[in-house]
Order: sequence, then structure tokens, then C-alpha cells
Amino acid sequence: MKNDKFAEPEAPPMGFATAPPQQGYPQPGYPQPGYSQPGYNQAGYPQPGQPWGPPPPQPGFSGYPPPPQHGYPPQYYGAPPSYGAPPPQVPPHPPMQTTTVVVNGGWYSRNQKNKPQSNAVGAAGLIFVSGGMNIAWCVGFHGPLWYRTSNHNYLAWFIGGIIGALLSCLMTNKVAKKHVLIFSSMLVMIGGIVIASTRNNGSAQLAGSYLDGIANGLVFAPFMALAGEVSVSYIRGLVAASIEQLCFGLGIFLQIVYVTSWNTSGIYNYNSFSAENMKGVLSAIYGLLALIIGSLLCIESPVIMLAKNNDEQGAIDALRRLQRPYILTNETFEQLAEHKRYLAQNKELSKCQSIAQALPTFLRLVFLRGLNAMSISSFVRISLMYTIQSQYIAGSVSWIIGFGVCRWMGNFVATFCMESAGRKKTTVLGLLACSVFACVVAGQYNIYNRASGNASMLLTFQLMAGLAFTATSPYLAEAYPLGVKQHFVAFTFIAEMLVFIVLGLISWNPLAGADYFWVMGGLYLFGFFFTILFLPETRRTTLREAQDKFSRFFSPHF
Repeated sequence: MKNDKFAEPEAPPMGFATAPPQQGYPQPGYPQPGYSQPGYNQAGYPQPGQPWGPPPPQPGFSGYPPPPQHGYPPQYYGAPPSYGAPPPQVPPHPPMQTTTVVVNGGWYSRNQKNKPQSNAVGAAGLIFVSGGMNIAWCVGFHGPLWYRTSNHNYLAWFIGGIIGALLSCLMTNKVAKKHVLIFSSMLVMIGGIVIASTRNNGSAQLAGSYLDGIANGLVFAPFMALAGEVSVSYIRGLVAASIEQLCFGLGIFLQIVYVTSWNTSGIYNYNSFSAENMKGVLSAIYGLLALIIGSLLCIESPVIMLAKNNDEQGAIDALRRLQRPYILTNETFEQLAEHKRYLAQNKELSKCQSIAQALPTFLRLVFLRGLNAMSISSFVRISLMYTIQSQYIAGSVSWIIGFGVCRWMGNFVATFCMESAGRKKTTVLGLLACSVFACVVAGQYNIYNRASGNASMLLTFQLMAGLAFTATSPYLAEAYPLGVKQHFVAFTFIAEMLVFIVLGLISWNPLAGADYFWVMGGLYLFGFFFTILFLPETRRTTLREAQDKFSRFFSPHF
């Protein structure tokens, strides 16, 4: 008897139209697998009286799905592999994308990462190289001069430096530092061209010295402050020392070397291309390179951007360009936060409080910079000349060139010790050694006999002097409160120029040369104890922490 359930076809199960019946669940009207149901034939067994073979198809029901058509992939039925898994959680507001850059702790990797910071102030270093050449010229390292000179010629560069420093005080944070650098580079270039294009002209030399001095004074305070503000704490000393003391020392070295070589080669007659012209050519080249590099690579201070206009976006962009790769990193925002803390600390100080805090630091640094001027004065040069008797004696050229080499090597060694040995250790060691060697020179000073031993002491004295005063560069970049920083950096530079002027106005007595070295030995010994007690160690500290250390009167810790 036929079941009424098969009178019309059953609707296919839910899913695809060709899907077979779902397995594992009882379906109404269908036989259950594995069980014998009455009225249904069992698979593989025919009904009684039915021939062997496949059963006839039931009306309205097909026991097999249609075969897949050619050209289509096989159909898969059932739930996807991830069926039943919870959907991935999507954050409602994705956070700002930052990058954490992991850099190898080696010196080369750190230098490459922070190279834009030294590039931002590197053009000022070229101007300081030209300034070092003029300092060496003013203290007496020049060739034969075929024109009338006076003290004014030898003091013009220092006077120009004072004028430029005073002008920089008036332009503090009013004119962009890049514009100051471009203008100063043009002054150096023009002054060099004036000296290079004239022959045996005292007025041209005087004008060139003034232009170069004004340029150096204009650049000194803004870019020493900028070096401290764009550098990270662990290379600030290296950057500040390399653009100031190292570059001034390099200029002194170059002037001594080429002038001494020029004189001994016999090219010093009236009509020849003189050492003066060569000095002008080199100054013009330095000015041109400073103009190009400063226009392309100079970056303004993110601290000043935050202080003047509260330009946080501009400060972030400046910090991004001060490190490689040029992307926003976690360190970028950490530096921004530190700059904000530095500004907040200085905003709490009134103008009078800032000046009161800066004055003790000013006295400490002026004392050290004055000793630096004494170490490279005309008295020291004349003592060297008397010691080797005459620059025309065979072998004297080596002593003079060695003088410049030792001075620059002291700067070089100390510059690359700023972040390892620190500022205070190199200063203390250099001052003590300078005191000892100055006293030795004074004790065996003799202008009548050639004393190669004294010449060796003078060269070693220069080496130790370079070691002693290189740390004053990072101290200038980080010591003063922000509100009066550029003004007091400029005043420190002016005080150093005044020491050069005073020493240039004093008449030299060869017989009293020993007295000068006795005085220097005593001052350097006093400076040794003074530095131990009153000068702080600021290696790898933030600007805020360095300012706190300088605000204390006693700083005996290394």
C-alpha cells in the first residue's frame, strides 16, 4: 500500500537547491539510515518478486543529487571552516599610528640616526672655521705684511665679534636662525672676496676682518642655543663642541699650516699671490658652503616653536626631520613631552629670577673662556718664537706646525669624550696639566738659548688647553635659563673677546715673558679647584636637568 506522504514531492531542505538531505537528524518521511523500516526496501536487497538491479525511481523523489556540470568547480556543502567562531573585534577608534624604531646601540648607528641634528647647525661651524683663521692671524700667525699696520688691524676681528654679538641680542627669537645664518654667510663670503681680490691693502684687510667678526658674533649665540635644543641628550655635548671649539681649533690649525708653508716656500714677494689672498679665498669658500648648507639643512628650534606660537604641529614636524628615518616615532613624542616640561619649568621663572639664576653660571663660564683666550694669546706665540730662536732656522717650521696640530688635537680628543668621559673630567684634567706645564715653561724660560725642552712644553701646553676648554661649548648650550639664554651666551662671547683685546693692547717685554706663564700657572691651578667645587657634570642629562644642576652653587660630584 502506497504512503500518502509521497503523493507530491517534498520540498528540498534549506540551503542550496540541489543540497541532499541533511545527515544526522531524522527527516520526516525519509527512512533513517541503519534501521529497517517497514514499507522501504533496504539498500542492496530487492523486494520479494522484484528483479535484481537498482530500484525504480520514486515519483517526485530522486535519491541522488544531479551530477556537477562541466566547467564548474565542485560544490561543497555545509558550514565554512570557521563556522561557529566569534567574529573578529574591530576597535571603534583606531589609535594614531606610530612607529618604534629599534636602533643598534653602536656609535655609528647613533650617529647616522641623529645626523640631521648636527647638519642643522653644521653651517655655523664653517663660519667658525673662518673665525679661527682670523684669531690665528690676529695673534701673529701671518705672513710678511707689505702695508702699514697698527693695533687696530690686529683687534678689528674681536671688535667685530662684539658688534655682532650685541646685534644678536637685539634679534633674539625675532628673526629666524636660518635667516641670520644666511646673512652671516654672505658677510663671510664678501669679506673673503675683499681680501682675496686686493693686494697689500691694509684697508681691505681691516674691512674683511670686521665683516668676518660681525658674522661670527651674529651666529655664535643663536646657534650655540640651537645646538642644545635640537640635539638629544646623549649627543648634545658632541654636537655643541664639534661646531664651536673643534671648528675654531681647525681654523687656527689651517692658518698656521698654510702660512708657515707659504713663508718657507719663498712665495712672499710684493707682487705675488700672498698668504693674505689665500686667507681671503678660503674665507670666501667657507662662506659659500655655509650659505648652501644652511639654506638646505638648517632646522628651527622646536623649543622656540612651542614657546612663541605654541606651534605643536610645527615642533613635531621639526623633531621628525631631526632624526632618521624621517617618520613619527615614539621617541618623537617623548622629546616633545620633554620640551614641554622644559618650557613649563622656565615659564615659572620671571625675568629677574632668570637673570639671578644665570649670573653665577655666567661668572663660571666667563672665567673658563678667559683662560681659553690666555692660552692662545700673542704672548704664547711670541714665547714659542723666542724658544726656537728664529722661524728661519732648520726645523723651526715643524715646531710651529706642531703648535697648531697640538691645539686642534686637544679639541678633537675632548670633543669625542664629551659623552663618555664627560665634561667635568676633561676640564679638570686639562686645567691641572696646563698649570703644571705653564709653571715648567716659566721656570726654564730663556730667550738667549734655544731650549727645545721649553718648545716641547709649549706644544704639550696647547694640547692640554684644547682638552680643558672644549667642554665650555656644551656648557654654553645648556647652562642658562631659556628666557635669557641667548643674551648670556652672547655676553660670554663678548667677555672672551674683551680678554683678547686687553691682551692685544699690552706691550710685550721678552724679559718678562716668564711672569706671564707664572700668572697663567696660578690661574689654571685656581681653575682646577674652582672647577671641582663649582662646575657640574651634565653628561647625558636633559636641558631641564642641566639647568637644575647649574642653579646649585656647589657641584662637587663628577
